[in-house]
Order: sequence, then structure tokens, then C-alpha cells
Amino acid sequence: MRRNQPTRLLLLVALIGTIGGVTLSSPASSAPMIFDRKANQAVNALIRPDLIRAEIVTFNFGEVGDNRVDRGVVRKLSGHLLTLAERDGTVVQVKLSSATQIRIDDRKGVTKLVRPGMRVTVTRAGSAAASWLYVTRRLPDRSLLKIRALLSTGFVRTEVLSWSGGTLLDSRADTGVIDSVDGASMTLLEADGASVQMQFDGAPAVWVNNTASGTTDLAAGMRATTIGNGDGVVSQVWVYGKKPGIGKR
Repeated sequence: MRRNQPTRLLLLVALIGTIGGVTLSSPASSAPMIFDRKANQAVNALIRPDLIRAEIVTFNFGEVGDNRVDRGVVRKLSGHLLTLAERDGTVVQVKLSSATQIRIDDRKGVTKLVRPGMRVTVTRAGSAAASWLYVTRRLPDRSLLKIRALLSTGFVRTEVLSWSGGTLLDSRADTGVIDSVDGASMTLLEADGASVQMQFDGAPAVWVNNTASGTTDLAAGMRATTIGNGDGVVSQVWVYGKKPGIGKR
């Protein structure tokens, strides 16, 4: 995830509930809703304690939402401009406003209580002022619950950068309808109209209608949720659709 490059077209599924592996569309948002326990757990696992930043795209009532999440240490707060140092060395500046909700250890706070050295999580829409700022002074850190709350109806895509074992981990998850697929790659049509191409890794784990399968069992028109890396290489695929002889119908 690089801030000086165009936003990658990546997507994260709307994940609410678990009902036997069925994929539906929300009439209100037109975005897919995935009702699969394993896919739900795998996607939510991307939002982890060592998260550095994430970009989460939603699609509701015909409008695309670009949600940004940044986590790091406050360098300074000058007026309404917050400077934040992140774990990978990135320094970002985030605008605050009178509408920014501030929480300090899950209690209501104010701007003057935010000081250098504090660990914070900030959410905002695109380049707009922060909508929410959470200061963590003691455990438990409840900011992850706020981030996961974005995984709701209309959720479309995300890319997540984390710090894992001393190295950066760039992860992504996609959901959509398979437009085309072969043994090496797949193209998804996503809820906001994006067409996303991805490559399969050497041996991706594939489930079709809750049954362990392979890439040869995938077909155009099926709904899919994928997890992979930021370079578009997919390692896990969950699919639901009508294909004779495979899994549940």
C-alpha cells in the first residue's frame, strides 16, 4: 500500500452473519453479503492488532465510500492538523475538525488531551477531516472493533498493511461475480463496477458451496470472495454458485 500511487481496486466483502455458505445481494446497497463462517473469519482476521493502515471501500445506494484507517504515534498536533508516525516509517498528516469524535480509552475526549507520544487510530473518508480518533493509553485497545464495524452491508474492498514478525504484510480481500477464469487467473466484477484481475498462487485453497475444490471448478457467474496479497496473488477462494455435482445447491 503506497500513498503516492493510485488507489488499488481492492475489495472486502460485506460480512454479517453465517447462514450455510449462501451469497446474496443487498437490495439497499447492491453489494454482496457473504454468509460463510470461514470466509467471515478469514477476512476479519486481516484487521489485526499489528495493523498499520487500511483502505476500505464501500458501495451504498449508488455511492462509493473511500474509508481510510491510520494507526501510529502522535508526533505533534498543531491547531487542527495531526501528524502521525506509523510503524513502517510513513508520516501522515490528518485534519481534525469540530465534528471529529475523540475517544480516549473508550471515554469521550477533546483535542487538547491528545499529546505527542500517544498511540492513536484515525478513520476518515478519503482526504476529508477525521471522523473518529481513538487514543489508546491502556489495554484493551478497542479501536479494532471500530474498524471491523466497517465490515457491514455495502462493504466492497480493502487493502490492509500490517507488521508481522518484523516484516510488512500487505494483504487484500475481494468479492464479486466471476467474469472470467482459467487455471492461472480470474477476473471479478465488483459491486461498484470495478473489474479486478488476480492471479492464483501455486496451490490456492478453494471452496465451492462449502466443499473443498479446485480452480477448475470455478465458472463465470459464480460469486467469489478471495484473500491474497497486495500484488493481486490470491491464496484463498470461497465461491457459491450453481455448478452441477459440486457441494450444496
